[in-house]
Amino acid sequence: MNAVDRFWRARSEGDWESLAAQLRPRLRVSLPAQASNPGRDDYLAFLRLVHQSGRVESVRSITGRSAELAVIAHLAGPGGDLVVAGFYELREGLIELIEEIYVKPGSAGDIGSGMVRLRA
Repeated sequence: MNAVDRFWRARSEGDWESLAAQLRPRLRVSLPAQASNPGRDDYLAFLRLVHQSGRVESVRSITGRSAELAVIAHLAGPGGDLVVAGFYELREGLIELIEEIYVKPGSAGDIGSGMVRLRA
């Protein structure tokens, strides 16, 4: 099991301490739909925001080479469903780079209009 597997397992269980342990201290994050490149602590706060409404994770696939992995996951919650496309780069066994895009299901025909900007 690699850091991305452990990251998503911890994320689905709401185990923020274990999740944070999978991230390098100088983690780089890109959230294009949020127009944001948060640091490690802000990204962890963002994830707590995303999951505060009781969202349930369903990881559909984790694919890629050993140091570059992609994930498709489903988030279901009272505010509606989201699909997460995540791209992760590992270095020395931990996640160094994350790019995540959140899309409403059924909007794939026009991906730009389906991207979701999450708010507090």
